[in-house]
This record gives sequence, C-alpha cells and structure tokens, in this order.
Amino acid sequence: MRCLTFMTAWAALLLIASAGAATNAPASVLGLEPGELRLCNDDLGIILWGPDSAPTLSVGKSDVWDRRNPKPAEPVLTLAQMTAMAQAGDRKILNGAAYYTAYNSYDFPCPKPVGQLILRLPFLGTNGTLTVTREPHQIRLSATNNAKRLQLRLFVSAVRNLIVISGQGVGLEEGEVAVRLYRHRDTIVPGGELHPTLGDKTSAKDFDQLPMPRAGVSNSVLWLAQDFGKEPTFPEGFQSVLAARAVGTPMLPEVVEGQTGLGTPLVTPKEGRLSHGLTKRFTPINSAPGSAATGRLGKLTGRVQLFATVVTTQDAADPLAQAQLVLAEAVRQGEDALWAEHEQQLARYEANPHARAWSADKSLNIDVPWGGLPYRPRPFGYYGDVAICSVDSTRFCYQDSSMWHADFHFNEVSAAGLCTQRQFDALDSYFVMIRALLPMAQANARQVYGCAGAVYPLVHYPLKADTIIHTHITWEQSMEITAMLAKPFWLRFLYTWDMDFLRHQAYPVLREGARFYAEFLKPGSDGVCHVFPTVSPEHRGLTKNLEFNQDSQSGITLIRYHLKAAAQAAELLALDDTERSHWRELAQHLPPYPTVETPEGPIFIDVAGAKPIEYNIAVPLSSIFWGDDIGLDSPPEQLELARRTLRLINVWEPHRGYLVTCRKRLGIYNAADGLSLENLLQSHTGTMHVFPVVPDDFEGGFENLGAPGAFVVAGERRKSGVRSVTIKSLAGNPCALANPWPAGTAQVVDLETAQPMPVSRDKRTIRFPTQANQRYQVTRQP
Repeated sequence: MRCLTFMTAWAALLLIASAGAATNAPASVLGLEPGELRLCNDDLGIILWGPDSAPTLSVGKSDVWDRRNPKPAEPVLTLAQMTAMAQAGDRKILNGAAYYTAYNSYDFPCPKPVGQLILRLPFLGTNGTLTVTREPHQIRLSATNNAKRLQLRLFVSAVRNLIVISGQGVGLEEGEVAVRLYRHRDTIVPGGELHPTLGDKTSAKDFDQLPMPRAGVSNSVLWLAQDFGKEPTFPEGFQSVLAARAVGTPMLPEVVEGQTGLGTPLVTPKEGRLSHGLTKRFTPINSAPGSAATGRLGKLTGRVQLFATVVTTQDAADPLAQAQLVLAEAVRQGEDALWAEHEQQLARYEANPHARAWSADKSLNIDVPWGGLPYRPRPFGYYGDVAICSVDSTRFCYQDSSMWHADFHFNEVSAAGLCTQRQFDALDSYFVMIRALLPMAQANARQVYGCAGAVYPLVHYPLKADTIIHTHITWEQSMEITAMLAKPFWLRFLYTWDMDFLRHQAYPVLREGARFYAEFLKPGSDGVCHVFPTVSPEHRGLTKNLEFNQDSQSGITLIRYHLKAAAQAAELLALDDTERSHWRELAQHLPPYPTVETPEGPIFIDVAGAKPIEYNIAVPLSSIFWGDDIGLDSPPEQLELARRTLRLINVWEPHRGYLVTCRKRLGIYNAADGLSLENLLQSHTGTMHVFPVVPDDFEGGFENLGAPGAFVVAGERRKSGVRSVTIKSLAGNPCALANPWPAGTAQVVDLETAQPMPVSRDKRTIRFPTQANQRYQVTRQP
C-alpha cells in the first residue's frame, strides 16, 4: 500500500473537523477520531487527530502483529476426503461451509497499535486556538493563547525509523506543555466480541488477554512497551517499544500503569460495522486501563525538539536499548540535518521519471514517480502492509482487531496498475512473501492433493508455519488461486524483461504452480483437461456430488494463463524442455468457458452446469479481468458474448468496481465510470491500444506508461483524433500497435536515426521490429 503523504495527492487529504463529535466534546480541528491526516515511511505510520488541547499521534509499525495462530480443532482434510464427504452430502463442507473454524473464532492473528503519542497543551485552556497546515512532507501546528504560543512542525523521516517534532515556544511556563506515551490494554478477551467481519458471535475462550503495557523512563527517554507471547515466528516472544526524547528543555517524567483515563478517547457518533469495510469499536478501548509515560516540559522560551521511534524484536534483540541508540543518534544529528536528508530522499524520488496521464478538462490527472517507494523500505521480514493483497493497514492500526484479520487476501490480486505506472518497488514485499511461502505451498500440494508442485493458500499472515494456514476449506478450493498470486511475478517480468528476476524470483513460483496443475487437471474422454473439482470464488461452495464444481471460468482462464506463462518462462531460460511442452499442451486442451442460455442469447456462467445468481465477485467475466484473455483483440462473436454477459449479470453492489474494469476492457465508454489509465492505454492482450475508451471529443495524453514486452509508451490525442504515439523499447521485442487511425495508414520512424521503419500492417494492427533502448514515433501518414 502506498502512503499518500509524499505524493501530489497531499492536497486531496482533508483536515477533518470533529466528524460528528458528541455533544460537549472538546474543540477539535483535527477530528476526535483518527482520520486522513497521516504521515508514514514504509515501516512507520502516524495519524494526527484529537482535541485542540491534546493533539494525538496514533502510532503504528508494519511488523507489530499479534501472531498467535490458534490450532484448528478440525483435522486437515485431503482432497480425497473432501470428495467423499461431498458425495455423501456431508453438510460440514457443503454449500460454502467453512469447516475450519479458527479463522472465525479469534480476532488474532491481526496487527496491533503501538500506542499514542500525545502533545498535552493545557495552556490553551478554553480560549486558545489550534491551527493546522499541511505542507509537502510535513505538518505544522500552531497553538496560541494570548501571549503564549507554541509553533511546531512534524514529519516522519523518509530515511530513518523516526518521528520528528520541533519548533518554538514563547511565554510558556513549566508544565504548560507535556508529552505522553500511552497504550491501553488490549481489549480482545476470551469470550468477548468478535470483529463483525468474522461473524456475529463471541470469540473462543482458550487464550489469555495480552498483558498490560509497561511504561518507564530511562536516561531521559520515555518509553512504552507491549509484550507478546512466544510463537514460532518469534520463539522468545515479541516486543514493541515506543520511545521519545526531548531536547532543548528539561523534562519531568511521570509513569503510571494499569489506570483508566490516561489516553485520548476516540469520539464518534456511531459505533459498530458501519459499512462493508468500516467498523468502529471505540467504547472498550476508551474504558480500558492502560499505561503511560509522561514528560512535563520545562519553561519554553525558544527552540524545542522531540524525537520518537518504534523498535521491535525484529529490529533488535533488546528493543529498548536500540530505541535509545536511535534517539541518541537523532539528537546528535539534530533536526536540521534530519530534515535535510528527509527532503533529499524525497527529492531523489520525485526526480524519477513520472508516469502521467491527463485530460484537458482536468477530470483525469495522474502523476506518480516510477519506483513506488519514496522512502526507506522496511527490512524484509515478518510484517504487514503488502501491496495488492493486504486487507487493512498495519502502520495505521489504532484498534485492537481488524477487518478479516487484516490478512493477506490472495483471491482478488491484481498488479497491472502498478506495472503500468512502473512502480515495481511497491511489489517487492509481495514477491518476498510469496517466495517465503513456497515451501508451505509445496507441503500443501503433497499433503492435501497428493500432487507435486505448490498450492498456495486463500489467505496468509506474517508468521511462520509448517504448511499453509487453512482458513476456509471451501474457498481454498478455488483452484486458480495459485495462478492468480503467481501472475504478478510474470507481469513484472513482462513489463521489464528482467531476466535475472525471471530466473531467481518468478520462475520458481511459476514452475511449481505449473507442476501442480499438470497433475491436478483431469483429462476427460472428450479430449479436454477439466478443472475438477474446483469452486467458483465465494459462490455455491462444494456441492453435493460436486455437481457445480467443474470448470469455473476463473479456473480455466487463470490456469491457462499460468501454464502458458510458465512455458514461455522456461523457454526463455532454456529450462525444463519436456515439462514446458506438456504445459503448453495442457493449456491448449482446457475447456471452453461455460455458458448458459438466456432469452437474449447465451451468456458466460461462473461454473459449468450452473444458473445465474447474484455474484459476489464477477466470475463470469474473469476471462476479461483477471485472465487477460478476452479484450479488444478478441473475435467479434466472443466480444458480443462478453458484452451480453456484462449487461445481464447481477453483481453485489460493493464489488461492482469489477464491472467498470470489464467495461473498459471491452471498449465500452461510460461517463459514470470516470477516466483511468485503461481508458488511455490497454495492452494486456498483447497488442497496444491507445485511447481505446474515450469520448469522441476527448483531449489529453499520457507519458511514461509501461506495457508488456518492456515498452514505455506516450500518446497525445486531440478532438480530431490521435496525434502521435511514442514507444521506447527496453528489450528489443517486436511491437504490435492497434492502428490509431482505422480510416488511414500509419508510419513509424526510429527517433534515434530519423529513419522510417519497415512495418507490416493488417486491417487493425501495425507491427514493427525494435532495438533495445530505441524510441519510435508512430504518426498518421500524410
């Protein structure tokens, strides 16, 4: 996940007012609950909120998780056992039953908040004012009450694991400003309320509540520690430490443990599950006891600096000692040097080429640097916030439980947008995680399916396990999950042609998935290799006699994609000759996408033999998105079938965003869908299409967008039509471009030599050879 803090999207984030705060609540320009006023690097995140007299930073860190993984009460079932139970009509596994109950019996594993850093400003009283200003890379606070003033700026270092608060005080006496580190005791208790996304029941009782946080002061450093128990990821236990140190004024410390009312309460007009993706459970947190370390600052008549950091067991064996070293180094460097390196890091990032897309009417304005990480990346390890699959944020965690555990969800993964914007760095943590999971996925293939290769899970957490973590037996049987989560590896290669990445990162995952599918697919007497058994993602479940568990469209399209990708990768690497030939043959013998008749004609159905339903996920269109099989280059009759399906199927309202993507990939312009990159450039089916889904009078353009084959593309369009297309070839692959002028002809010029290129044309496509690192311009021939 990208933090918006350091992007041009700063301006889009709001300084929220009290957000419906309760009657008689204290004044607030920040909002009385955590909102969108956020700063982060890739490891550390803060949300600024709270009453005017107590601006509060909710602090989170990527690796602070409660990693307890309850052992399932149920034995792991093999595929043979599942098949027998389905044939016997066993309700424990039929029609969407979860069977494995641990996932819906405990809130953990899930991320946990680090704590609050509270700036206590009693000098404001009832007549003072607080103003807040957002600037690039920092936030400014100004607190004023007559002659008493405190002006601060706040930033999260782009280089270090460090929060920096600094500024000037005028006329402030001792104790009129204080700093408090606070954490409530975790409110997940045996038999307590479960997060609503996990069910409407109470939790299991066979666990202990997390211990009370500990607070203290050591060598002028305030600190707050939360201890977690021993588990396989951290067999000696895990600890997070939030620590802070002030410079420029003496600090009188006070430590309190196990009391209520120490932190900033969260105020909201309504609690509970407010929407599909929003739950507020504030009352237990506000009423919980906690611990705090407070430093009352001395007289302020000049400059003051406050440095804070979070250190965990993953960073150092002794987090408190390491935190003291981090803060001592921050003091040695000083605010000015820390700000300078912070700005230099972000300037280097902004100096990267920018992927841009725009429209003359300003309805589209995308401007993002290549790379994806403007700041110091976290150390690879056991953490959260993994691009494209994290359900919720770890760095911005301030409640004790999260939607669906804030797990890594693998059944809705898509990396195409990041690749088009060439933000490959944002995918690195995903690739590391999937590679780390590979031995677990291999064990799963053997133990459950009796096959070689690897079968990846439905979800995962940032913890160690001997095999995959089984969470939902039914949805785990959507057999395309392995292909889906391997696809970003292949896309990353296609957009870069990085052979080292292909050999060492992508191919091991592609190969093990293909080896599994080679043994799992069932050759039928009809000459077709069937996907059986499988489950339509989040629909129908395992059915009696497996009646509706064969040949889902999502399974067919993604398994075909995977087999073809693995075969091409093996060929490029000159590896596994016999296997790659077999993989290609299997891909060619998968079944056609299942259909069902309607009064308007046939439409795609999610799984063979079924009837239309309300779909949670638009599975009947998954050959468009995610399979990249049907699109603008498809035969007219297939396009018509897909468009009819799009028009007639019913998709659950929160997931209708899938339909927007499908419309664009089928060339259907809908003003209500808005403009995105796919309106301006599509290339997922192998041929580049520029401005494929725009209104006739569209004016705008794009530059530095990536395309498969390792191309970087720019284009400009006026009301009269496409003006020009410029393509840089990074790897020297042949280029195929849908003719932007169907009524005319195009010419291609090598911009390095100013010479025309030999071009082959058909009615729809321009094809020409390229050389690595050469640029080509395509224009309409006079």
